[in-house]
Amino acid sequence: MRLEKRIRALEARMLADPVILYFADGTTREICGRAEYLLKLFCLACGGGELSPRQAADLDLIRDSVTAGGASCARMTEIIRCFLHGPAEAPRSVAAVCS
Repeated sequence: MRLEKRIRALEARMLADPVILYFADGTTREICGRAEYLLKLFCLACGGGELSPRQAADLDLIRDSVTAGGASCARMTEIIRCFLHGPAEAPRSVAAVCS
């Protein structure tokens, strides 16, 4: 019973803990979604699928942000940003990692 309560508390935190994006002009925006949402965005940033309008908007926010905070998975946004910006000399040289 105690383990079940801890799992429910962790799930509630993962659902409620938004990623806060910080921009160069000092503004902030939040991305809310389940824990696997950022992983799905990462796969999409690597060229793995079609984007919904919300996913496209969130990827644009991540691309334009300078850092992120808030949720424990905020570091994933830095990895996504790297794939969105890509190498300076060859922007489409990254192969898709999702099928």
